[in-house]
Amino acid sequence: MSLLTHRKVAMKPRILINVKEEMIQYETTDLKPEHKWNRKGKQSYQVIPLAQAVDLIYEHITELSKSNQELRQYVLDAGLGNPKAQEKLKAMVENLLAEHRIEVDDSTLIVPMNATESIFALTCGAGLLEDLYRMKDVEEVQVVGVDIFIIRNGESITHPRKFASVQDVHLLQDRLALCGKKPINEKNPVLQSYMYNRSRLVMARENYSDVPIICIRNFIVRDVTLDTLIQLGTIDERMAELLQSFVKYHASIIVGGSTNTGKTTFLFALAQQIPVQERIITLEKEFEISLRERLNGKRNIVSLREVTETELPMEEAFKPILVMSPKWVVIGEAKGAEVSQMIQGSLRGHDIMGTIHTKYRESFMSDVVDMVKQDGRNHEDHNLKGRIARAFNIIIFLRLININGVNRRVVTEITELYADSDDHVYVNPLIVWDYETKKWEATGNKLSKYIMEHMITYNAEVETFRRLGVYSE
Repeated sequence: MSLLTHRKVAMKPRILINVKEEMIQYETTDLKPEHKWNRKGKQSYQVIPLAQAVDLIYEHITELSKSNQELRQYVLDAGLGNPKAQEKLKAMVENLLAEHRIEVDDSTLIVPMNATESIFALTCGAGLLEDLYRMKDVEEVQVVGVDIFIIRNGESITHPRKFASVQDVHLLQDRLALCGKKPINEKNPVLQSYMYNRSRLVMARENYSDVPIICIRNFIVRDVTLDTLIQLGTIDERMAELLQSFVKYHASIIVGGSTNTGKTTFLFALAQQIPVQERIITLEKEFEISLRERLNGKRNIVSLREVTETELPMEEAFKPILVMSPKWVVIGEAKGAEVSQMIQGSLRGHDIMGTIHTKYRESFMSDVVDMVKQDGRNHEDHNLKGRIARAFNIIIFLRLININGVNRRVVTEITELYADSDDHVYVNPLIVWDYETKKWEATGNKLSKYIMEHMITYNAEVETFRRLGVYSE
């Protein structure tokens, strides 16, 4: 497969493309270029449609990349959005246009891109999506067949751009898959990867889906802190102090919520509160939270991920972690049997922090039970629920709530889980969201002796929790 999957064009012999010969060929067709003239009456440059310019540049860079390994790598990196590689290739496109006196017809450009940007997008970049997924207010770009949708503030909007054909979408999928070094085809119809800026890339095609699908999910707010979440209205100051104390004194925390509620973003904000001297090991399907890269300073952080190529899925990838002496284990997203390992790790003395997809806080326990049972072992429900309640001390639940016509990600509940010696499980809400008043309310419930005794072993100051209204003698 060519590095520059754009369109099926007749490839010339392996020599650098002769643009003048191409111009002669175009003059014999209905798509004749417009000639522009300088003041002396001599031809200065020629105006051609974007599609023709793309074909010319495409062939030129393709031929060069076959013998130039550095250029080949730039093309691969640029496809997923590496800024340095993109600037190199855009400069190359611009030089080629100037060298061969080509100008692109403005009416054929991708608005609002200029000629260089449009050509780059259609030869090396993300095509019609190149500028869309980078927009600061766009949460996700979705392609369904030939149609493009953007998600802003949790709402889907149809974009006026549209692919010319399903084949063009397939070609873009092929290019992004090649750049990400993961195949997408009939045998592997689903691909999950990441763009350079860590936007999540998910693609599917026939026969898994009826039409080709592309989803690029951006993270609107990156490298957030608890203070940032206060400003966004996700939590208030009292909640931030309470959560900071839970992390400081080693309560295991799970962030729950449905899709697009900000779980990963919230997890990063919590992870920033981990004391700098404490060793952290992260485990993800792909390096999404990327703590070691994103946290400033020299910290003892090990980043791990599942390796499906060597049959090391999340559950198996978790097992070696416990002998690597972590103080904290951060799981980007738990979806299956790895939850069983998280429970064991927590009960054996390692602090756990992670996210779980769950639509309702009330279904958290049953959802976790279902995930644990994916390990294929026999589990007695009563005992299992007791183990879950001991392993995960604090549940934070997120929802996307429409407030005065604006969608806002809100922590709707901070709840303690605990179990007594008979494995009776107790759900102890501390702070909840009132859906009528649209404000947070303290329930008046107090933290159990189990979690308080645990945190006191880490020098927790009970006065802090008393002042926050969640502790009494």
